[in-house]
Amino acid sequence: MNKASPDHHSTVGMWLLILLISFPQISETIYSPALPDIARLLQTSNHLVQWTLSVYFIGFAIGVFFWGRLSDHIGRRRAMLSALLLYSIGSFFCHQADQISVLLAARLLQGFGASCGSVITQTIAREALPEQHRHRFYSYTGFVLAFAIAIGPLIGGYLTQWFDWRANFSFLILIGISLLILCSKCLPETHRTRHLARPKVRAVISQLAKDPYVWGCMWLVACVNGILFSFYAEGPFIFIGIVHLSTGQFGWLGCLIAGASLIGSIMSKKLINHYTAVQLIRAGGVILLFGCITLVLAAGYGQVNAQHPLTACLLVMLPMMLITIGCFGFIVPMALSTVLVKHQEILGTAGAVFGLSYYVLVSLLTWLMGALHNGTVMAMPWYFFTLSLISIGVCWKLIR
Repeated sequence: MNKASPDHHSTVGMWLLILLISFPQISETIYSPALPDIARLLQTSNHLVQWTLSVYFIGFAIGVFFWGRLSDHIGRRRAMLSALLLYSIGSFFCHQADQISVLLAARLLQGFGASCGSVITQTIAREALPEQHRHRFYSYTGFVLAFAIAIGPLIGGYLTQWFDWRANFSFLILIGISLLILCSKCLPETHRTRHLARPKVRAVISQLAKDPYVWGCMWLVACVNGILFSFYAEGPFIFIGIVHLSTGQFGWLGCLIAGASLIGSIMSKKLINHYTAVQLIRAGGVILLFGCITLVLAAGYGQVNAQHPLTACLLVMLPMMLITIGCFGFIVPMALSTVLVKHQEILGTAGAVFGLSYYVLVSLLTWLMGALHNGTVMAMPWYFFTLSLISIGVCWKLIR
């Protein structure tokens, strides 16, 4: 296997790392505008269709641990190629699904393969990029993740409008095959140990469990992702079902979230020179709470309906933009960049355990949004407000 020095990897591989860390988010949200159509065409309930988002994260959580651990055994490159192959196969079965049980199973496999984009990519970044480059990468990552999450529904809205819901998974098959080809040609092996180290999982879990900063970051990253993915699970039923936007129009709303994430990313990049990561994470928690309070008040105003579509979009999306600035501008990049700094000697397995933990939480939080779905506008704002209250407590209790 080819060995790459940190400097070589940072100059050649940064663009590939950005692509790899973003494609799982596109995979999660791209068919969000098609959820009502899928429920109707597969003759199933809204709850079960929303849970195709949750089951993706179950597979993702399992995959994060599996691929992170496997990459310590066989190397980052071989693990990445294997995972991308499984992701492409899972996307194919999603495309072919003719009943909800098949779609759920295929999404589980798809999420399992897609998890390589998180755990292996972050492991490569942490071990191959020097500190300054790593902070820059994660600063970009906050924007890129939110942008990828936001651009997915825009692409999917028009694919659904022009073709049908299966076109979304055709697009994901193309992404999987393209990344497989790119990685086979451009991704170097970055594991520095010739005889690959195999840290014991139980010892890694014990070491991480004693670190309150890891616990705090685990909740915050999970909560941030849980809020945004819950929006894309519940949003179609609000904007398409209640406000009566088209699938394409709903997709454009994601551009507001992408813009907010860009603003947050620019702010954090400027502020990191003057404040510590802990201070920025806490600032993000305050912005998150304020955004959720604003969302509750705005949604309760009574104008989120088909009679006032523009007002409805503004009332929901402006607070969501504020939430995104706090989450993906401050919390996510700072938490992911610093969470495992003290655990460099067990980085691959530590990243796997950390990723497994917070993606299980993301799956649970997204599933709870589906369980709370009641056909009204207020379920989502109150749910987000509750999560933000818990996050503020975590910011001041565990993030030190």
